[in-house]
Amino acid sequence: MASTILLRHLRRAFGWNLAKVTPTASEKADLAAAGVVDAAAVRYAVWRRSLLLVALAPTAISFGLAAFDMIEGGFGDLTPLGLSLEIAWLAAAAGLTAACVLGIRKWTRPASASGLLTAAWAFAFVLPFVFALMPAGLLYRVGSMTPLAHPPLPEMNSKLAKVLPVEERKIDLAPEQLRKFLAVKEIVIEFILSATAYLLLLPAVLSLIPGAVNGCLRVKALLPAAQLPGWLLVCAAPVFLLFWLIILVVANHVARSPLLVFGVLFWAGAPIWYAIRGRVFVQSHIGDAEAAGIAQVKHLVLATTLVGVGLLAAFALTTKVMGINILGFDRSTAVATKIEELSDDGDVSWEDVQTALAESTSFIDALDLTSWRLAVDFLAKLLVVTAVFADLVLRATLSAWKNDKSFRSHPGAPGYDATAAATAEFFGSPARTTP
Repeated sequence: MASTILLRHLRRAFGWNLAKVTPTASEKADLAAAGVVDAAAVRYAVWRRSLLLVALAPTAISFGLAAFDMIEGGFGDLTPLGLSLEIAWLAAAAGLTAACVLGIRKWTRPASASGLLTAAWAFAFVLPFVFALMPAGLLYRVGSMTPLAHPPLPEMNSKLAKVLPVEERKIDLAPEQLRKFLAVKEIVIEFILSATAYLLLLPAVLSLIPGAVNGCLRVKALLPAAQLPGWLLVCAAPVFLLFWLIILVVANHVARSPLLVFGVLFWAGAPIWYAIRGRVFVQSHIGDAEAAGIAQVKHLVLATTLVGVGLLAAFALTTKVMGINILGFDRSTAVATKIEELSDDGDVSWEDVQTALAESTSFIDALDLTSWRLAVDFLAKLLVVTAVFADLVLRATLSAWKNDKSFRSHPGAPGYDATAAATAEFFGSPARTTP
């Protein structure tokens, strides 16, 4: 019985066609008691409840992993500001879980809890960027890497001795050259110390466009006559590829690999199928034939995504950067582990970083807590973003319908229709006339 209920909620949460959502008798009764009897409204409320029930597990696990990671890492290397942001980060993870719980409790009236869910997601989305944009020196205690504005030459040489390898410490440089040299070293150290924060940005970024696409698709299936969700879907799909092309250009200079190039193109380019086959999404009605066409596009997107994921996995497992594997399965020899140990000491030098790189065989341990946290956090945010954007797109669609309905009775409507018809003919798309 429990497995049947779980399977029903999973099918609803990950299925795209809300027209096929079938509420149970008890769900119908609960909604009827709340005054919700329209078939579309019933299906949306039931789907949204199932989505939040499924999202509750990964959001709660993500919160638990974040709390465990914070406790395990300790607070000794954090400044007061860094500690405050860590606590805020934990509160954001807890907020997503609480918003899911509230949404489930108030499932018969989604509007009453959708604002909190949107606010919780926005806070959890923005906070990692705030954390990553902060200089490492404001978040972590790395005192030996913080130079004075105009240090005297003897002190500068003393600081240089901390960041230069032994064989380079006898370089004769002018004070201004030493300052510039130390500034470059400091930038590198800050980037390395902030690597974990950069990684934790990925779930928020990776889930945004797919979640928005999922939300648009589900509202289109719910209200087949509406065109706005279809147009939003068609327009949003290419953005994912354009965003990752910028990152690919930079990443390919570091690790030149066809596996990386084609992996990103296939994976990030998969949603392009929604734009290529856009006609089926922007039609005013979805019948069986149109639903079959959408299902075919979904299969194309899934197949293309899997090819891209496979290529990226092969890249991560086989490619070396600076002689170091990207992914490994030994935590003790991962760069991330060694840098974490160095940051815990609170005093990181350039020589320490060089030693860590020399002793490492991989950059990231695939079985490390951070890796699992990234995967769970991505799933949690993807499900939450789907609910958030479905709510936003549904509100926008209903608002557009209300505005259009009101405008039909406006004295300027015939003039607008004439102008629109002429413009449509100008673009080679004559307006359809109805008897």
